[in-house]
Amino acid sequence: MSRDSREFEFQSAEAMERLRHSIGFAMASLQALTLINGGALVALFTFVGSSTAVRFDMSALWVAFAAFATGLVFNLLAFLGAHLSQDYFYVSAQWSAWNAELRMDGLPESYDAVSPARIGTRAQIAGIASGIVSLIAFIVGCGFALSGVTGG
Repeated sequence: MSRDSREFEFQSAEAMERLRHSIGFAMASLQALTLINGGALVALFTFVGSSTAVRFDMSALWVAFAAFATGLVFNLLAFLGAHLSQDYFYVSAQWSAWNAELRMDGLPESYDAVSPARIGTRAQIAGIASGIVSLIAFIVGCGFALSGVTGG
């Protein structure tokens, strides 16, 4: 087995692994969306509905709601960044495999595998940044929710 054919096999396996990751991220994002929305709605209605004698700081609770909603949006953007990064890494790996196949046939490479890898890296960085913003929004939301419930 030649070096080019080993590289072709490796890059093909890498492309399939990236596709598997992409599908996993897409499924995880849908599951997270369902869990977060359902859990937040049930918790909100349960808490407010069972606490009629308690006074709330409604402005703090609205800020908490906005922070949680912002966190949810950035959480979904993080999943989107992860999904897109894996898609672009998949394209890069597949194009590398096709270049290896072309080299095996004695032909020049015709696929630019570097460009999609760069785009994938940018999507990965955007996903990580979105995840950090989501976490910060969650922490801020918790602080305002606590303040809204305890009255100060």
